[in-house]
Amino acid sequence: MSGDEIKKDAPEPVENGSATATTEPEQQLNGKLHSLETGTPPGDFKQLILDGLEKKSNGSLWLWLMFILCLTPNILNGFHVSSYVFLSQMPANYYCVMPDLLAHGWTHDEIRNISTPGGLTRNGTCTVLDWDYARFANMNYVDALAWTTGVASRPGERTCLGVPGFQMHYEQPAGYSIVPEWDLICERTAYRSTVQVALSIGKFFGASTFGILSDKYGRKSSFTIAAILYIVSGVLTTFSPVYALLLLGRIGLGASASGVFYPPFALLTENVGVRHRSWMSIAFNFSYPIGMLILAAAAYYIKPWRDLSLALTIPSFLLIIHLYFLVESPRWLLSKGRERRAYRMVFGRKPPAELCDSSDKELSPEELAAAKDVPEPKVPFSVRVKRSCSEFTKLYGTPALCRRALICHFTWCVTSLCYYVTALNADNFAANRNVYVATTGTVDIISYILSMVVLAYFGRKSTSFCLFLYAGICLLVVLAIPKENTTVIVTLAMLGRLGISAVYAVVTLHTAEMFPTEIRNTALGICSTMAHVGSMAAPYIVDLLGQLAWWIPSTICGTAVLLAALFTLMHPETKSVALKDHAKQEVEPTTPDREPMKQ
Repeated sequence: MSGDEIKKDAPEPVENGSATATTEPEQQLNGKLHSLETGTPPGDFKQLILDGLEKKSNGSLWLWLMFILCLTPNILNGFHVSSYVFLSQMPANYYCVMPDLLAHGWTHDEIRNISTPGGLTRNGTCTVLDWDYARFANMNYVDALAWTTGVASRPGERTCLGVPGFQMHYEQPAGYSIVPEWDLICERTAYRSTVQVALSIGKFFGASTFGILSDKYGRKSSFTIAAILYIVSGVLTTFSPVYALLLLGRIGLGASASGVFYPPFALLTENVGVRHRSWMSIAFNFSYPIGMLILAAAAYYIKPWRDLSLALTIPSFLLIIHLYFLVESPRWLLSKGRERRAYRMVFGRKPPAELCDSSDKELSPEELAAAKDVPEPKVPFSVRVKRSCSEFTKLYGTPALCRRALICHFTWCVTSLCYYVTALNADNFAANRNVYVATTGTVDIISYILSMVVLAYFGRKSTSFCLFLYAGICLLVVLAIPKENTTVIVTLAMLGRLGISAVYAVVTLHTAEMFPTEIRNTALGICSTMAHVGSMAAPYIVDLLGQLAWWIPSTICGTAVLLAALFTLMHPETKSVALKDHAKQEVEPTTPDREPMKQ
């Protein structure tokens, strides 16, 4: 994006403190400083900063350092989101035993043969026959078997968990999984699933919360809170002595995962030049599958769940380095009227006093306080409440932005839903947990490479439409495949997953570009919240509706994805278009007094 393009998209005057009316000497001074600093024609204070940012965001060391600092934290999300596969792995077999019988010399097989419905032929049993086992404790196995064989009718069944005198035995090494530690099987299976749901709940609330915090208080401030929460939650998850604390730790991990993803993504997207914006935004998503591949390798060598959790938590302490080197977004500072600090971020020194004075003449007292990083005067509570909701009113306040937001909510929800449904429906594809997680990460990497290649030649809107269409066709073609042909069904499901993963990256970039700087992270956060609605619904669609007919989940996803493709056509094209800073710049094309977003 050239300096001329930025000027074309910048409204005159703007509210954040740009000087549009200066004296002739001041204009000459500005022109000299502007030419000296950026080599561009004279302009106002904000324009000088934007031009300097444009030069830095097209290949400087500053850009590459920002890219690395924004990219690497999301590797942690690949760790913890998929770690559930290993932390809660089910034992090969489990059954009920009676400690009194073991104390009298009975073997496990003898107890199973006499107490388990189906005897030794059944694995993973949750109930036992309701015999008088206190009587069996005074008998040997042969006598007890003869007695039960002579009984006219077999007794009913009773549960094992929570019954005095009974305990569940797991054929799994001690400490390998959370399942034996808290008996998360049988009637307590929902508690096992809740461990994963807790992560989704955390991401559900964290996405919108950190999005609003990021837009209101800054990208780095929001990231700092998330980084601290990530470290604390990881430690709590690893050393949790009780199940409730494990859930609390997982909720914290989910919430902080959104905080280390969306603020850095917004920071990168709004400060990288057009030349690199597309591929860097897509490459940003590589961090997640990279984390999954590292997780698969770590889980191959580290089996105990607490040791694995600790190994995945230790890298989160590296976020302290990010807090030191990561800077606040200059474009966000400009949107909040803090030109002085933005100038320091871009040029590495304080702005000239003469230039600041010329800019201050156009500022209101509140804007001047913000520009100088001075706290604003106290305001009534009602006014503060209204200001706290300003991001929502700006996001849905105009027909153009409201329409984009609602469509994005739907497409994000559908994309996430289909991503997790295809993962659950394709479980036959995985020979073992390590291979499955590694394969999923590999598929995601391929999908992101596909996104980068396609976006190099086509726009965001057309790419999203084609990928949605491709994924929907793959998922609906499953209807024509016989149920017995598992290989073809799983292959089609993974091909659909490829399209869904690819479009996820494109949709994220497109959403970030469609909304102005002052509400960009709010839009991304709320869209992510809707995505987690889809991820939480996916297990119920697979488990409940899948019991009615095996093809229902894939059909629901295929149909929803095709609808998303049609809605995507209503979005504006944002390729090679300058980003907007304020919601008031986004108006309907029929409004004559302001320039609409380029199509």
